[in-house]
Amino acid sequence: MKKITILFGNYGSGKTELALNIALDLGRDHKDVSLVDLDIVNPYFRSSEHKNMLESKGIRVIAPVYANTAVDLPTLPPDIYAAFEGGYAVFDCGGDPVGATALGSLKSHFDRVRADTLALYVVNTMRPFQDSADSIIQGFTQIQAAARIKADDFVLNTNLGSETTGDILVNGYGIIRELVKKAGVPLAYVSGTKESLGVFKKRCPDYTGGYITLEIFMRPYWM
Repeated sequence: MKKITILFGNYGSGKTELALNIALDLGRDHKDVSLVDLDIVNPYFRSSEHKNMLESKGIRVIAPVYANTAVDLPTLPPDIYAAFEGGYAVFDCGGDPVGATALGSLKSHFDRVRADTLALYVVNTMRPFQDSADSIIQGFTQIQAAARIKADDFVLNTNLGSETTGDILVNGYGIIRELVKKAGVPLAYVSGTKESLGVFKKRCPDYTGGYITLEIFMRPYWM
């Protein structure tokens, strides 16, 4: 990973789960790691909900002012700009074009450190409007425009939560291969639980990219 990792994509693609895992992985090898919760729209399934756990691991959490409160219009905190000054930072961005505008508002800062920034667009082919290459491209085009940054790579994060199987991940691989051809953006990572990735590796030997093994943190409150 580069010094700054951006995770953006459609709602429900699993950006927050990835952000938590990447930040924790970086925190094992580096002292200065920040997780920036840029989701100013969705009040649920936020990376900042795990602030205590992250900070106990030495990871700084930067979240919108009033995040996780009853206030309707959270704003970006002043200390967000510290994430661009040295160390490692993972940006967890809101899904849909509205949520991506917060990322777009930081364009001048990302432009300054673009060589050290990896922008990853996360795809979960089991979510609405992501079950075909054409439907994914439509959302991808809109979100990328709102974010004002071009994706460097795709991350295949196909899952059905606790019902995820290796077969589901394999099926998503078929869709994203078509997406790569149509969008002209490479697939850099396949992510999933240890079990689902084990099945994927056996079924898709042609894949030569990287893997992100996920520990599941984001669970519905009723679980």
